Amino acid sequence: MDDRLLFTDAPAVPAADETEAALVRLWEEALQVRPIGREDNFFELGGTSMLAVRICAGVERVTGTRPSVRELFDADTLADFALHIGAPAPGRVLVTAA
Repeated sequence: MDDRLLFTDAPAVPAADETEAALVRLWEEALQVRPIGREDNFFELGGTSMLAVRICAGVERVTGTRPSVRELFDADTLADFALHIGAPAPGRVLVTAA
């Protein structure tokens, strides 16, 4: 049984900015869990390496910047990941609009 279902009355901490709001939408779609808040942990919500790849591709679609799966593994709460993808990282591919 998913422990999160036992706490549906507990409100999720809302997104602090547009980056976090975009991640909430991506995580909710990929994980099929609602609501997701900024302090939620990707892996505790059922995240897998395959879903991490999907999340990173979604981030690229939204921001033009593709984080590595390792970045999600290193910063596994939504708020930490939002901070992580907002900072320049070595090896990150930045896609510019033509």
